[in-house]
Amino acid sequence: MKKFLMIIAVALLCAATGFAQKAKFGHVDYGAIMKEMPGIDTAQQALVEYQQELEAVGKQMADEFKLKQSEYANLANSSTSSAILKVKEDELMKLYKRLQDFVSSSEMDIQRKQVELIQPFQDKLMAAIKKVAETNKYSYIFDITMCAFRSDADDLTNAVRTELGIK
Repeated sequence: MKKFLMIIAVALLCAATGFAQKAKFGHVDYGAIMKEMPGIDTAQQALVEYQQELEAVGKQMADEFKLKQSEYANLANSSTSSAILKVKEDELMKLYKRLQDFVSSSEMDIQRKQVELIQPFQDKLMAAIKKVAETNKYSYIFDITMCAFRSDADDLTNAVRTELGIK
């Protein structure tokens, strides 16, 4: 039984060593290529503008809330009836809730917009990386930022740039 286990262990070791020798490793600078892709700057600018539009609306709502809050404080310091104060307080709470809901939905909208605008570029880049890998028979291609050590890996950044038509 010991000999059988020893034979299996040796066979597994040989198989693993053989695989590692046949595997071809490469890396790319994903972030640098993304920045160089034609049209990415336009998509990023559109995202920034969308964010700024939402921020402007949010600022208007916050300013309105501050104004109503100030009015409420002035009424509270005067001899205003508790019924009127209660109505103003309810209005203030509704406005605050609306502001919170807007902030939440804005964050989700920005994420959706980012996916809508940037995802096509990411898909195109991944397709180019896959094509370079398949054409050159690479087993693994890593993003350079994720590699702790890369002495025996080939830098395929320029090959992917060429595949994408980036000079």
